[in-house]
Amino acid sequence: MSPEELRTALNEVVVRGDFQVPPYPAVALRLQRIFAKQNYGIAEVSDTIAADPALAARVLGVVNSPLYRGNDEITSLPRAVNRLGARVTSTLALAAGLGSSATQAGALFDVKYRVWRRSVTCALACQKLAPLRKLEADEAFLVGLLHGFGRSVAIAALEKVLATARGVTLLKMLEWLSVAEQQRGPLALALAERWQLPAEIVASLRPEAAGTPLGALVAEGERIADALQNSWRPEPSSPSEARALDELIAGLPAALDALAAVPPPTPGRAASAIAAVDHALAGELRPCHIELADCRKQGRATLTSSSIAPTGLELQSSAPWQEGSMIRLAVGSDTERFETWFNVVLCAPRAPGCRVEVELFSPTRELKERWLALHAQAPKAS
Repeated sequence: MSPEELRTALNEVVVRGDFQVPPYPAVALRLQRIFAKQNYGIAEVSDTIAADPALAARVLGVVNSPLYRGNDEITSLPRAVNRLGARVTSTLALAAGLGSSATQAGALFDVKYRVWRRSVTCALACQKLAPLRKLEADEAFLVGLLHGFGRSVAIAALEKVLATARGVTLLKMLEWLSVAEQQRGPLALALAERWQLPAEIVASLRPEAAGTPLGALVAEGERIADALQNSWRPEPSSPSEARALDELIAGLPAALDALAAVPPPTPGRAASAIAAVDHALAGELRPCHIELADCRKQGRATLTSSSIAPTGLELQSSAPWQEGSMIRLAVGSDTERFETWFNVVLCAPRAPGCRVEVELFSPTRELKERWLALHAQAPKAS
């Protein structure tokens, strides 16, 4: 099927209402019922979260990320809820619960993972900027999350279309994203309506809400999420938001690791419908031999650099990395060594491991200059 045929098929699915909306996460629903009571305590909220060990671990991971962490590490759920606030904790529980349905195995898994990370990034950006615009942080997070989650529903619907199509359909990542984008808005609205969310949340997802303060905030969150996903460093829309944007960028990798972590591999994973590409990095690749180290505490891979581009590296890894995720690497040796985050833009099998391409995540001007100097020092490919 061509991209145009897929757009037509997806539009027919939406018109018929023949798409799957994931159930509202059970823990988030229980928390909503707690909030509906006149009096509730932090203990009741934390006990509800503690009943789901995976969710509890994610909440503790988020509260200890640079986006939320204070001067000391938090190890108990009551303190975590107290730090975050009960309603912010509820929105995080919703995001954590949606993650499993958003990243189910399938022919378009890599696309689903990418759009899910973007939805969470948009939500975190909206939450961070909301107080500066005199808007409620928890409502901003929820609307930002749902705004992007329409893409996840669209990609899941496209997988169903592929299951009944004749022949193999292979499109590049950006082509799949373009096909899904057309139905993002209608599906986000349908999701909110089927979940019977409050009227003000549903209204904020309608096209006419774009001109409201909340609509403008979501558009800003989308702009920031798009830039960060493509490794650009977004400029603040106003001087008053510059510091908040810097804090968001600094804390985003750890927060995404908690809320939108790479799901464990599924046995018998379906063949990918995403067309393979030779290279994802832009610019001239030059051979290089730079010392690299995986900064993760667990599951570290053995790395060997092979080429450097103006924006990133090509390397050999002993273990596969999920495209669309982020990895922190130590680059160089001795006094020249530095650590920074990279977006994983390509991972392809190459014995005895994988060929990986990584791109600098939202580099500062100083880091860009330093990287370009490294690139200039590398010999040109013969």
